[in-house]
Amino acid sequence: MTYKLDGAKFASLEELVEALYPLYSDKMPEEEFKKYAEENAEKQQ
Repeated sequence: MTYKLDGAKFASLEELVEALYPLYSDKMPEEEFKKYAEENAEKQQ
C-alpha cells in the first residue's frame, strides 16, 4: 500500500511523515502531524 499526501507518494506512512513533517513543523507538533497524515493521506493499493 502506498500513501499520498500533498501530491507526493510514499511506500509507508513513516516515510511520508519523515519527508513531509519539516514542511509542517511550524504549524503542529510531530505527533499531531502523524495523526493528520493518517487521517488525510490517500491510501492506494
